[in-house]
Amino acid sequence: MSKTLLMLVMLAMTALVAAPPAPAADSGGAPEVPGMAEATKLIEQEKHAEAVPHLAAAHQKAPTNADVLNLLGYTHRKLGKLDEAQDYYARALKIDPDHKGALNYLGQLYLETGRPDEARKILARLDKACFFGCKEYDWLKQAVASGKAGKY
Repeated sequence: MSKTLLMLVMLAMTALVAAPPAPAADSGGAPEVPGMAEATKLIEQEKHAEAVPHLAAAHQKAPTNADVLNLLGYTHRKLGKLDEAQDYYARALKIDPDHKGALNYLGQLYLETGRPDEARKILARLDKACFFGCKEYDWLKQAVASGKAGKY
């Protein structure tokens, strides 16, 4: 291996180690949208219906924010509104095709609705999006292997 290539590999590894961890359900780089923090707290408490108005307000302020659309999909899926959830995930992925949270959650939705082949396709996309691995890939891989959606 040449010295130049070795130095590039070492720099890349240093950057990865130094980078702060990204939040689980978002794309990791978008600025905070007002209403998201409140919604996230409610989602963590499994108060999905209470989170929806906060997410709707955030969506009004940032209609093209993939993180907001992703969490709208998640809350709707948890409330059993699967068609609406799928629409929100599709909209998030149209904005950010590699959004890890939306890919994981869409794959979970496919498992919930008896579409394991579609879930496997999403798992393959998530594998490419998570070049060095990520928890969203691990969660969906485990769910696909078990044949049923996980808690995510």
